[in-house]
Amino acid sequence: MDEAILMILVKQYADRFGITFSSKHLDDEVKKQQLVSLMQEALAGKRGPVTDEDLS
Repeated sequence: MDEAILMILVKQYADRFGITFSSKHLDDEVKKQQLVSLMQEALAGKRGPVTDEDLS
């Protein structure tokens, strides 16, 4: 995923929910993909905020 697109997604998520997970997950490619998917679901109203527990 393009870093610019990722930052836009994170900003949209943070504007709506705040930061609800540790940014360290963005350094792990596997966790980053999972995080992107969960943030997209949250922004679409399919789930609540993403937490570190969702990524463990």
